[in-house]
Amino acid sequence: MSTPDIAQLSASQQEALQTYTSVTDQDPIAAIPLLQRCEWNVQIAVARFFDGEPSSDPLAEAQAQLPTASARQTTNLQYESLLAATRSSSRTPRANPEDIVTRVDTSGTVNEPVYRPSTLFSIIFTPVSILYRVFTTVLSPFGFLVPTFLSRLFHRLLYQSQSQSRTQRRALPPAENARRFIREFSEEYGAEGHDGESSAPLLPFTESGFNLTLDTAKKDLKFLLVILLSPSHDDNHSWVRETLLSTQFKSFLDSHHSELILWGGDVRDSEAYQVSTSLQCTKFPFAALICQGSEPGSGSPSGAMTVIMRAVGPTSASELVAKVATAMTAHQAQLAAARAQQAERQATQNLRREQDSAYERSLAQDRERARRKREEEEAARKAEMEAQEQARLAEKRKRDLEQWKRWRAQSLPGEPDTDVKDAIRVSIRLPSGRRVIRKFRTDAEMEELYAFVECYEVVTSRESENQSPEDDVEEPEGYEHEYRFRLVSPMPRTVFDLEKGGSIGVRVGKGANLIVEPVDEDDEDEHEDED
Repeated sequence: MSTPDIAQLSASQQEALQTYTSVTDQDPIAAIPLLQRCEWNVQIAVARFFDGEPSSDPLAEAQAQLPTASARQTTNLQYESLLAATRSSSRTPRANPEDIVTRVDTSGTVNEPVYRPSTLFSIIFTPVSILYRVFTTVLSPFGFLVPTFLSRLFHRLLYQSQSQSRTQRRALPPAENARRFIREFSEEYGAEGHDGESSAPLLPFTESGFNLTLDTAKKDLKFLLVILLSPSHDDNHSWVRETLLSTQFKSFLDSHHSELILWGGDVRDSEAYQVSTSLQCTKFPFAALICQGSEPGSGSPSGAMTVIMRAVGPTSASELVAKVATAMTAHQAQLAAARAQQAERQATQNLRREQDSAYERSLAQDRERARRKREEEEAARKAEMEAQEQARLAEKRKRDLEQWKRWRAQSLPGEPDTDVKDAIRVSIRLPSGRRVIRKFRTDAEMEELYAFVECYEVVTSRESENQSPEDDVEEPEGYEHEYRFRLVSPMPRTVFDLEKGGSIGVRVGKGANLIVEPVDEDDEDEHEDED
């Protein structure tokens, strides 16, 4: 037998081969003969791969029993129907409005099933119930004659079977319901696993409510596999052990844990009961695969969560794995496109955030530069205003000083005559180097000597121009004069400062040679320290 060539297969056959190999991990060359024997039906091929091929081919036996004239036509029709089924299963179906899954209402209490008495029990107790009602209705006015405990006892016996048959389950929040289901599932099937294993084969059920799990699967673009169990169903126990806890199903879950979320529920709970109603569950056990549906006529996701596979009733592990894997493979392309779109949107959002952040930083830097510029301009304006103010004050001080000199010069007494015996002769060397000799009265204050030195230029200019003393010059208003020099005797050095006061005769003596020393602020500080 020649080795089959994959390139010679049609597009639908190659797609069926890819779906089959993704589920079974079988070599494609070895998988082609099995798919050919199964008429390229992926589900039949997967079931035969896991369960083994039957000893006889049912399709071949059925074809052999048909008349010869229509055998070729029947075979062609059968092949075309199988090929159409494979193509329809491989393509993404349009979302049926009934398959769209919405959030369930979890605000109510537990929806317990109504337990009714059996038919035989109803037939036996129907006459008794009728007689009791007639009796209580007719004799109700005389009810006080019947002991109360007899009525209560009869009523308790009548409805005892119903109260005992009713199963009570406490209402819990969705997350607590999920954890209770996992705990009960582990306690029921964890002690002894499949094939008598002693370890507890737990399944990776999520510990959150259905609504939150549905939102997570929608946000993360994952598949959601919902398992609904009914403990009152006869096939529930065997299906869990032979299908859910089988090595094949657990291996499938482990290999797809990154793209598949498993959620389970007990229909005795309110949330699971509402989920079964929303998923149109008609028989237990029940499994449904949910993912984002696609828009009709396009591969783009519609955003609505849709049921893409249902497994109703007892199914084998291989059949369940084949159905789930086929549905997942058929919708992988649209989820991959959705993930790419989501990644592109996320990248665009990140880029926009980075651009906004860079713009904000640039704007903050511009604002900081503008603020610094305004502060610098304000500081320069203030400095200019202060300089102008200082210049104005200096000019005013200069004018006030000149006015004060003219005012003080007009009050200086003249030099004593030569025939005055108590006159004191004082020689003064000015900062310009010029020596001035003048007589002062003995009782004259030291301030008069300082005033003469300060107003010397005004006095000499007035004397040189033969001007009479000014009597109309007033003292500058608000001006306090401060002498910026001191008189010092060089040999020995003696400072005749003005602060100590006293008369010239007492401080200077009968005569003295004085030097005018300008006073700076540093000199004043040093002089204060010496004092």
